[in-house]
Amino acid sequence: MTWRVVVQGQTYETSLEELRQWVQEGRVLPTDQIFQPGVGWVAAGQVADLQAWFPPGAATLPPPAGFSGSTPGGGDLASSPYASSYAPHTPPLDPYTPAYGQVGGYGPPMAISFGSPASLGKRFLGAFVDGCLTMLCSLPGIILYMTAIAAGVQDGGSVPAGRAAGGYLLIYLGAIAYGLLCAYMLSKSGASPGKKLAGTVVLREDGQYLTFGMAILREFLKNVFSNICFLLILWLLFDSERQQLYDKVVRANVYEAS
Repeated sequence: MTWRVVVQGQTYETSLEELRQWVQEGRVLPTDQIFQPGVGWVAAGQVADLQAWFPPGAATLPPPAGFSGSTPGGGDLASSPYASSYAPHTPPLDPYTPAYGQVGGYGPPMAISFGSPASLGKRFLGAFVDGCLTMLCSLPGIILYMTAIAAGVQDGGSVPAGRAAGGYLLIYLGAIAYGLLCAYMLSKSGASPGKKLAGTVVLREDGQYLTFGMAILREFLKNVFSNICFLLILWLLFDSERQQLYDKVVRANVYEAS
């Protein structure tokens, strides 16, 4: 399950195991806000799964002289009433930053400033743009199919089967080609052309981009679910994480990119 923590105004996503580690290191304090799956936003000190990991008296002991440290958001622990509970460990050289998506798995971890699921308006905009671009890629097939229909009407006979089949084939090839392009872009930057325009990004639960294979599976399931029953697309309206069914399968979600 994905947990969220807000430190110094910065939202981070992580697992329970890593969150416990941050608590032990003094990077998450009892008053920091935690989003606990199935519960909602509460103070970290009130989360039963974390209480045993806070040092005794974390909120009462005064800070030792000369102590300094940092939180995930870069805050100074020396000014915190909890600071002495985490001493005398050596403070890290750099502020701790949870790792988020990395292009191709290379380069240092990046802190991403988003943390909440994308709004419905941005989701609709991204889907609408991608839908229009899919139609554009399928346009040659649509034209060929329509000319076959027109020829059949004009001749007063049957529709030319070969031309109609060719149009159908081009329509599907165009849609598949754009779907593969979207999957490739999701694996590299987390966003299809429509999502880039809308300012959203697709990330896995661990904050990484989908692999190319999982991105293809996501695009495939999205089309399957929408063709089986259009109402399945409305699933996110009733989901606490605003997550689509196909995103649950690939363990990902659509987030605000800025």
